[in-house]
Amino acid sequence: MKKRRFMVNIVILASLLLALLGCTSEQTNTEDEKNNPDLTTIHIIAESPEAITLFRMEEQELLDRYGIKLVYNYPQRITDRLEDYLFSTDDTYDIFVVFPAKIPLYIERNMLLPLDSYMAKNKDFDNDIIPVYRKLYMNYDNHDYGVVYDGDTRLLFYRKDLFEKYNDEYKHQFGVDLTPPKTWKEYEQVAKFLTRDIDGDGKIDIYGTATLNADSKRYIWFAERFISMGGEYFDKDMHPLITSKEGIRSIKEQMALENSGATPPQSMFDWVDLNNAFLQGNIAMVVQFSDTARFSFDEHKETWNSKIPGKVGWSLVPGETPESSRGGTWIGRVLSVSKDSKHPDQAWQVIEHITSFEASKDAIGSFETINDPYLNSHLIANGKGPFPSEKVNQDFLDTVKESLKNPNVDLMIPGGWEYMQVLDHYLNLAMIGKISPEQALQSSAGEWEKITDRLGREEQKQFYKEWLQKLEEIKDVSEEK
Repeated sequence: MKKRRFMVNIVILASLLLALLGCTSEQTNTEDEKNNPDLTTIHIIAESPEAITLFRMEEQELLDRYGIKLVYNYPQRITDRLEDYLFSTDDTYDIFVVFPAKIPLYIERNMLLPLDSYMAKNKDFDNDIIPVYRKLYMNYDNHDYGVVYDGDTRLLFYRKDLFEKYNDEYKHQFGVDLTPPKTWKEYEQVAKFLTRDIDGDGKIDIYGTATLNADSKRYIWFAERFISMGGEYFDKDMHPLITSKEGIRSIKEQMALENSGATPPQSMFDWVDLNNAFLQGNIAMVVQFSDTARFSFDEHKETWNSKIPGKVGWSLVPGETPESSRGGTWIGRVLSVSKDSKHPDQAWQVIEHITSFEASKDAIGSFETINDPYLNSHLIANGKGPFPSEKVNQDFLDTVKESLKNPNVDLMIPGGWEYMQVLDHYLNLAMIGKISPEQALQSSAGEWEKITDRLGREEQKQFYKEWLQKLEEIKDVSEEK
């Protein structure tokens, strides 16, 4: 009976996602197809409308140059559950837009085509990819399974006007100028200080900060704190270390911040919600993905409708010590070729074109895309872009570059996404008061042990060791440059 109920639930979930995706399945260039029946159709599936925007921008070029027609499948709003559908359907696609941390899930199911031979033919592009994306997000188990498409660097964004306005008051109270916080202690202090009832009506008008706290993403705030404090996920035998004092402190400090009144009450912000709250002027500072910088200048009602153009500054995410990993990159996107694709060479042509500097240089400055810098050539300002001047653009790009020198990154090993989603679940229970921080981490650690044993402890030890080695290699390359 339980098995039957489980299968029914899977069918229902797959049906719901199919309906969601089906209603936004789009065929392009239909008139051209009638005139040219020899066109190759490439089917692309992504987790959000924003993830296919760059494809739309380049679809005519792809048609003219390669004779390729694109068909898109995506939900109406960004989702982390796309794989629930993909892993239970017989439908086939040519290109997957994938969160890199989920690549192991696809490999376990033999769904991705290795891209090593394709990448070997384009050395100039290969050498232009920022090391953290090249070594970690594209490469898994010594093979390339995706090409980076979205960098997703994490930065601290703050209201320059508020920092200037309240500087004297802050200096009088704390003895130092009000500047972007460099440590988590400073971050919490500034957040509480800037929480304001500006018009005196007894209601908070501006909160000091807010957090990406929706399901599946809250592990990021924990990891940013935990790793910057010197925390490690596992010991050399793959026994979890998250129950350490650094882990408990990470949760307790975040809970204390949210209970202090410095964040919007009971907020479960996803990426869109958090951007909207900040860009509408309701939040003084946020840790967010780097595209928030350009979105802050977007006053168009059709897109972000920012109320704070020119009032936003950016800096590194707080850390614990000057040597701490601060910010780095989480989530991101790569483009992968399905092993079941009937047109792998044409799928590669699409990927190679879309991720090239020529196609992507404008996308990383667009108000409509989600693409963030991932090439070294992206880190050199291409004019002023969406910013008021080329100097401001370059300042932003320099901050991105600095954030990637000693980065936090997603755990790219078998079960990596599963480990984090278990942690994410128990973090939520702790944050809503159902369990204590200690219980949250102990329960997570217990589940992590089971995942490790299921996947094979010796194999996991080797994958984790190699992942740590890659992190060190990335830091060494950054220091050389």
